[in-house]
Amino acid sequence: MANIVMRLGERYTTRTQDRLVERLRAANAIKPANATLLAPLSRREARLLERMVKFRAVVQEGEHLYWLNEQALVHFRKEELARLLGAFAVAGFAAAGALALGR
Repeated sequence: MANIVMRLGERYTTRTQDRLVERLRAANAIKPANATLLAPLSRREARLLERMVKFRAVVQEGEHLYWLNEQALVHFRKEELARLLGAFAVAGFAAAGALALGR
């Protein structure tokens, strides 16, 4: 059960990342000179873009101009996976604790 939940969570997160990354790559926004306009299509994308900017995986040049930092993206993806696994671990411990207390 936990494995299925982890796969779904990972797929859900990476799909949104992939959409943002592909939009930047398609615009050739992989260096500061090629920064492009990028408007998030959903609240999920907006939150992810904000995290990516804080991590410097996506660099904001102007109010809505962004470019992709490929080197930082690799590290960002590792951090996101660790964050996701941590959340599932906490949820698993909470469920185990609830089951133990319920007996």
